[in-house]
Parts: sequence; C-alpha cells; structure tokens
Amino acid sequence: MKLTEKQAQSMKQQLKGIPDLRKARGKRHSVVTVLAIAICAMLSGSKHYNSIWEWTRRASQSMLKRLGCRYHEEKKRYIPPSEPTIRRILQSVPAEEVEKVLNEWVKKLGLEKDDSAIAIDGKVLRGSEGNDGKKTILVSAVLHQTGVTLNQVKVAPKSNEITAVEPLLKGIEIEGRVLTFDALHTQVKAARYIVEEKKAHYLFTVKGNQPGLKADIEQLEMEKRRPDYETTEKGHGRLETRRIWVSSALNDYLDFPYVGQVICIQRQVYQCKKKTERIETVYGITDLNPSQASAEQILKMNRGHWAIENRSHYVRDVTFGEDSSQIRTGSGPQVIACLRNFAIGTLRVIKKAKNIASALRELAAKPHLSLRLVGL
Repeated sequence: MKLTEKQAQSMKQQLKGIPDLRKARGKRHSVVTVLAIAICAMLSGSKHYNSIWEWTRRASQSMLKRLGCRYHEEKKRYIPPSEPTIRRILQSVPAEEVEKVLNEWVKKLGLEKDDSAIAIDGKVLRGSEGNDGKKTILVSAVLHQTGVTLNQVKVAPKSNEITAVEPLLKGIEIEGRVLTFDALHTQVKAARYIVEEKKAHYLFTVKGNQPGLKADIEQLEMEKRRPDYETTEKGHGRLETRRIWVSSALNDYLDFPYVGQVICIQRQVYQCKKKTERIETVYGITDLNPSQASAEQILKMNRGHWAIENRSHYVRDVTFGEDSSQIRTGSGPQVIACLRNFAIGTLRVIKKAKNIASALRELAAKPHLSLRLVGL
C-alpha cells in the first residue's frame, strides 16, 4: 500500500495547482486541504459533504496535521474545516482542473501495463437535477482491464453526449489504442476524429440510429454461415454462447470512414432452471482490418466494453450511492463523481482491490491508511 516518494510528492504538488476562486478575505482552510480531506474520506467510504465532514471529526490530530489543517494557537490543536466550508469549496472549485489533476495522478501509478481497449460511455447523475430541471451528464473513458477512469467531462447545457467525445479524448493520449462505443456514438464525425486526429481505432455498435448502415450489414446474412469464433460459458444458472462473424466485403461500399470490418455478434442465453432461451443479435463496425484484429479479439473487446458499466458505473451507484445522491449545486456533482472515480482507480491500482466495497470498509476501520494510500 506504499507509494514511492516521487508519487507521493506528485500528489501534493499537483493539488497545489488547482486554483482557489474564493475571495482572499476570511480564508481559513486551503483548497488543497479540503481536497486532500475529500480524497481520504472518499477512500474510507464517504458519499456526500456531510459524511466527509464527519470523517474529519473522527480524524486524529496527527492526520489533521498531515492533511494541512489550521492550527489553533489558543486551543493548541488542529482544527478541521466545517461542513459548510467543505461544501462551498467542492461546489466552487473548477471541476475540469480537479479531473485533470486526479486523473493524471492515477495514470502515473503504472497504468502503462494496461494496454486494453478504452470504453467510452455517458452517465446521468439522477439526483443532480437543478432548478432548471436539467441533470448533470458525464461522459467517461474507462480502461477495459482495470476499470480505471482516464478522463471524464461534463456534457454542456443544451447539448448531448455525442458532442462531449472530442473534449473527452483531447485530455488523454490514445494513439494506437482501440476505443469502444455504444450505438449512440456511431457517428461519421467521431470516426474521422478518432482515426485522423487521435491516430486511434474505433469499435462502434450499430443499431437503429444508423438504419442504412445497419441494413447494409444485415443484408450480408453472416449468421447463416459458420461463426468465425465462438465461446460458451456456464455460470449463475445459465449457459451463455457468444458467436461472432466478421466481413470485409463492404469496405468499399459503405458510406462510413475507414471501415476495416463489419461485425455480427449473437448472444444465446439458456436459463437452466426455467429451461428458456433467448437470442440477441447486434451489429458493429470497426476500422481495424483482419490483420489488426481477429474475430476473437473483436468479440473480447465488444464484451469488455461493458467494463464501464460493471466496474465503474455500477460501483459508483451501488457502493457510493451515486444515483441517490442529492448533490446538485455548482461543480459539486462533477467533483464528487471525480472523487469516486479516483477512489475506485486508486484502490484497484495501488491496493489491487478486487472488491471495492470491502476495501472501503477496511479503510473506514483504519482511516490513517487512506492517507498512506495517497502519500499524504
């Protein structure tokens, strides 16, 4: 659970780079201190402003000193920030700067070993609805293998997830990497940006929002021939078979940039107890040609895309209670979501945690370990 001296110093220095937008008068606690407290509290399972404050109340004097809390000369002790101070700072601090600092820190912890594909998907913060009736929508880039969030951006007002892809990808180095998307992002502009600007590869799902593209792939009737690759797994009371067919026959025909292969994936699920069966068929498209990605590799990447749901969104909702959170003011929703992503990534990369809820309980019982975990 120990960091190198360089990694620990990096955390302290990068937090200092986040600007403090408050007026100079009346400042008693720095942005660095409040963010350090929020990080450690989140690693111990805190879910909202009040629980972060409660964590500081239980912190020892040694911990408060290490976190940079103010020393009260008369009381001869370190004083933690109040709940309103924590709330105001986390609501006003520039969310994009917090994202940049924390994401960069996590990426320096050895993620170069994770060369898996990157899943791109959006998430609505259901409890973040403001007076205008709008909810915060965040689009994230998550590594398939580790489930670590590389970057996250907020969807601009009066816009949608599609327009957030370029700002999201500008913040990360993805040359040569494969990006996986759901059907919403299957757009010509996105494909051109990924290949031409970012020098990366795409794997899109094709559904009804691209009816012409879907119809062209369906007409190949690939599923009538023997699958190019097939897997069968048994577990949780069901037998699941996945089959994939790939083809380069439409490369020069489709009105879509840089097509390398079109894809048909069939998922057959047999419920052993109920003795029922269902079959789902989905289509896809990628710029990867057969020499760059086999049918087996494409099927693995297609399945790995759901890491963003299983290893990120699900953990944020179930373990951190994100869906039930009522944080909605200022940059608070995005900052708190960023802290959740940071906690998940840190626990997975440094602590090698396979069960995030269990790791949070351990740190809640021994809160000083959360400081050691990030070198504070």
